Amino acid sequence: MGMRRGLLALGLAVLGLVGLALGSGLLEEVSRSLYRTANTLYALLAPWVDGLRREVGVPWLSAFLLGVLAAFAPCQITTGASALAYLAPSALEGRVWPRFLAFLLGKAFTYLVLAGVVLFVLGGTLDNPGAIFRPVRLALGPFMVLVGLGLLGVVRWPLAWAAPESWVARVGAWGGLVGPLALGGVYGLAFCPTLFWLFFGLLLPLALASSFGFLFPLLFALGTGFPLGFLLLLFTRMGRGQALKGMRLVGSHLLRGAGAVFVALGMLDTVLYWNL
Repeated sequence: MGMRRGLLALGLAVLGLVGLALGSGLLEEVSRSLYRTANTLYALLAPWVDGLRREVGVPWLSAFLLGVLAAFAPCQITTGASALAYLAPSALEGRVWPRFLAFLLGKAFTYLVLAGVVLFVLGGTLDNPGAIFRPVRLALGPFMVLVGLGLLGVVRWPLAWAAPESWVARVGAWGGLVGPLALGGVYGLAFCPTLFWLFFGLLLPLALASSFGFLFPLLFALGTGFPLGFLLLLFTRMGRGQALKGMRLVGSHLLRGAGAVFVALGMLDTVLYWNL
């Protein structure tokens, strides 16, 4: 019975999301406003970061700086904000850094796989990237909504319905690293034209010209996480303050708040990209 209710709620959520994506003019306008704001911020930062990269002229540092610039690409606004919402409760509780590193490791793994496929399977060319990345981009919004519903306790993940108790206990013993690792891996697929150019147009040629180029996707992933890490550091310091010590006692409420953020951002992401 619980499984059927979960599937029903899952289906209703997806159907409702499709309806909003196709028919909500208000959400579409809000989504486009956020996208334009992110695009303006990226346009302001790009000359400075790119100028610093060219002036320094160190390949590995250039890979990191390209990642920092990629963090401000317009298509990263919803994924970055949802990652912050997901990790912020751990920051306030003083146990965020292993989870943050797991998130970055997931992104780095995805970038390494993409670089390997393009270089060694496709011969260094990607003729029709839209056919690959657009379906992924369209799926990310609903994915974020479902993650949010899971954090809110509205639905249970399909794996959780059938997972043995020993598996659940083992995942818990890993310190809750599986979730951020998987989230980082999925978010590594969130490409748009700006991010595509930074990764495939600038980073990969830079990597091919260096003997340590196989590390450049990892440095790129670290760069994309730099702004997120800075914000998490602020949250960590806030969690040590007297005024916010009580927040450590409300972890479940913070997690539900993160779920609400995931649902809201997933809806905005879906409305934006399904109407482009």
